[in-house]
Amino acid sequence: MLLDQINMNYLRIFEAVYRTRSMTQAASEMHLTQSGISQHIKSLEDTLDLQLFDRIKQKLVPTEDGKRLYEQLSPHLQRLEEILLDLTNKENSLRGEISIGMPVVFGLNILLPHIAELGKMHPLLKFKIHFDIPRRFNNMLLRGDLDFAFVDEYNMDNQITTELVYDETLRLCCSTQYIKEKGEGSSKKYYEGLEYVDYDQGNLLLSRWFEHHYKINKIDLQVRAVLGDTLGIAKLIKFGLGAGILPEHQLERLKTEGYNLHVIEGKNNKPLKNKINVAYVKGRSWSTSVHESFNFLMKKIKETR
Repeated sequence: MLLDQINMNYLRIFEAVYRTRSMTQAASEMHLTQSGISQHIKSLEDTLDLQLFDRIKQKLVPTEDGKRLYEQLSPHLQRLEEILLDLTNKENSLRGEISIGMPVVFGLNILLPHIAELGKMHPLLKFKIHFDIPRRFNNMLLRGDLDFAFVDEYNMDNQITTELVYDETLRLCCSTQYIKEKGEGSSKKYYEGLEYVDYDQGNLLLSRWFEHHYKINKIDLQVRAVLGDTLGIAKLIKFGLGAGILPEHQLERLKTEGYNLHVIEGKNNKPLKNKINVAYVKGRSWSTSVHESFNFLMKKIKETR
């Protein structure tokens, strides 16, 4: 049998190299040298009489044979590991590293407390947390750098599955001192007289708020500062530079810190929502630890909603 001629460890090494697209990362994961990894892959290719990777400009590119082998091999290796652990009953805790992407404030306020709880339950589990924007998470998911990510509304690549997990309530707010100085109103002229802080040059989030509450498509806003970070926006609002939009869970967090911001209520009785989705690559094989961690976080987020 061909299987008798193959060192099973070569298959585990191949799976790690394919998944990471890096002999260096695979070597670190398998606790081997990079040259050892390279030799094992070459031995597997020689035994099978197949080329599993093309070496192009010092990068590994799987061949069609390599892709077919990985797709068939990976789930069986994972299942075999699960069966052996179950039979020997030697593993009662999840282990390994989980790589998760998330928006900063949603991560800090909603996800990290649950991740800490999961980590306490499973001491051998490690987490690699990435705070960034959906566009970068899209590429990281496709490269295999993330197991899954939480993203705002964004058109992800068609290889990526997204599922709605949380509706963030967005509030237009300012400091209590600022509203005392400016007074309260609801006309277009009133709002054009306020100053604002926003997330982007196009004022897309502020524009969404005015369209949602007042059906205003064009408004001349005095934007004093633009920065792509919710924590920075919150600080500028706290210190009275102007009004800005924050998620409601961030307002609750600020209250616990002694900051009671003034919420400017719009005309629409239903608040503006920002949809948070979980994103992951279709068909990618997950370890038991990733799968169980994902299910744990989904359950906890559902309880939070």
